Amino acid sequence: MKILPFLFVTALLFSTGCGHNATAPDVSHIPVDFELIPFYEDLFSIHPDSIAKQTTSLKEKYGKYLDAYSEGVIEVGNPDSEEFVQNMSRFLAYPPNQEVVDTCRKVFSDKKSLKSKLAKAFQYYQHYYPKRQVPDVYLHISGFNESMVVDSGWVSISVEKYLGSDCQFYEWLGTQQYLRNRMIPEMVVPDVMKALAMTEYTYNDSIDDLISQMIYHGKMLHFVKRTIPEIPDTLLFGYTTREMNWSIKNEAFMWSTIVEQKHLFSTDPMLIRKYVGEGPFTSFFGQESPGRTGRFLGYQLMQSWIEEHPDASFRDMMSQTDPHRILAKAGYRP
Repeated sequence: MKILPFLFVTALLFSTGCGHNATAPDVSHIPVDFELIPFYEDLFSIHPDSIAKQTTSLKEKYGKYLDAYSEGVIEVGNPDSEEFVQNMSRFLAYPPNQEVVDTCRKVFSDKKSLKSKLAKAFQYYQHYYPKRQVPDVYLHISGFNESMVVDSGWVSISVEKYLGSDCQFYEWLGTQQYLRNRMIPEMVVPDVMKALAMTEYTYNDSIDDLISQMIYHGKMLHFVKRTIPEIPDTLLFGYTTREMNWSIKNEAFMWSTIVEQKHLFSTDPMLIRKYVGEGPFTSFFGQESPGRTGRFLGYQLMQSWIEEHPDASFRDMMSQTDPHRILAKAGYRP
């Protein structure tokens, strides 16, 4: 089981030219077989006082998924442990959790539409990775943990992280506005695909410098773009319209600043975080800039690599493992 510490990010939907909308392959003939499982609805239909009686049926129905959720996500213990019944009962009885569940039911009432969007993305995934298994997708409540759980055969999403930028829960929790602006249902499918990308291509930290991080995040964004070709750029990069326009306009300025400051090969974790980590802006570029601009530039650099290697396939690009060589062969000159 792998728990991905996402800060789920999205934005106002806005399309620009920077996402490089290449002609998408026809995937309509590719069958995908998966289940969309609203686990949180099933779990919270159980009365807290009945959890002892229902544990056996839960274990029979959900098996190892229940183990992963109980131990790794909400940390109430293994379903076979002595503390499980008491801890799970408290979790179900906690009043705010029930309010969250009720809101999730309203926001995600159209499961058919969500499954259709997932199916389309999975068709593209199967096109590029025909030997990979399409995962089942679970929907769970995590207590607002920043996590997406990925295991062999399934992906599980903390749905309470996608309730809309104006959701009052986020205000109560003190979630900063630049993050709240990005917490909307439209980001569920992109985050599922990003989770698959990060599982397929784990980060190689043998050379953990800024350019390596930029290129890795850029490749992950390309994976999302290939599996959701119609995704608006704001949704792809997690930017508002203003942030998207600023980034496009200042691409050359950002790149020249990084080069002139000799930051490309820096291994300073704090410096790297300022470029690729979450934040309301990128300090090196001023308060008008958005955060995570290193990821935006990493995507553009990988797009340059693709254009410099017209005979290379998408998977050829994704399989490149030497970020310094990628940089040298990308011919990136914004």
